Amino acid sequence: MRAATLLLLSLLLSVAAAATTERCNPHDKAALFKIKQSFGNPYLLASWLPDADCCTSWYQVECDRTTNRITSLTVFAGELSGQLPAAIGDLPYLQTLTFRKLTNVTGPVQPAIAKTLKNLTYLDLSFNSLTGSIPGQLAELPNLDALHLDRNGLTGPIPDSFGRFGGKFPSLYLSHNRLSGQIPPSMANYNTDFSIDLSRNRLEGNLFEFDFSKIAAFPPNMTNLDVNHNRIYGSIPAAMARLDLQFLNVSYNRLCGEIPAGGKLQGFDSSAYFHNRCLCGAPLESCK
Repeated sequence: MRAATLLLLSLLLSVAAAATTERCNPHDKAALFKIKQSFGNPYLLASWLPDADCCTSWYQVECDRTTNRITSLTVFAGELSGQLPAAIGDLPYLQTLTFRKLTNVTGPVQPAIAKTLKNLTYLDLSFNSLTGSIPGQLAELPNLDALHLDRNGLTGPIPDSFGRFGGKFPSLYLSHNRLSGQIPPSMANYNTDFSIDLSRNRLEGNLFEFDFSKIAAFPPNMTNLDVNHNRIYGSIPAAMARLDLQFLNVSYNRLCGEIPAGGKLQGFDSSAYFHNRCLCGAPLESCK
């Protein structure tokens, strides 16, 4: 009887200990509560409860198994209203930060993201209603691999600093905004693997209303190129046939002439070349 009592007591103590042991770092948990409160405690973040472990019980959150610091915050596709809170900058171990496709997330991109989140490799703020200019400080993120700011209402020029990223040049998605002005010429100096999509903006000047045929060379490791819906004229440079492109879209421009043969350019669907002035050759109709 005594042994059974001791066993029961031991089990109760084990359960109690398990209930009071929490992986979630208290600093990180406090930052998340500030984020939740800034959005008005929405239903989308209903799992963020005070008595639950943010590393094991909260949706949208992932922690490092060794340090228990939050490394990923992914809030995606739901009803959320308000501006991106500065408290995001209080999660210094974040590697992935996603606030994507949310109903009413407005306001500017917070510069604090670049100031404190030096471990970020992936930043996705796309498909929201963000406004204002793009903070040039984002170029100070030394480990960034991908930056998605597409499908917002961002205005102003692409920051000059985007030609001088602290690390390698990240894949850059800025399409479907209201960006204007010229692209920093120094962006053409990068030779690492990256993708870039600047389509559906109001970019102009020497880099988006120019003679395409005068480009003698491209970054050798460029894999994606999307410059659709601009005012690019001339012909497609022969140098593009030497690129190992995985994606191409030059549609809705003013290009003419024969699509260069001998590389991958014939392998793309004809829609990649639609609505130009007089392009011809495979995959379009033969040149006359």
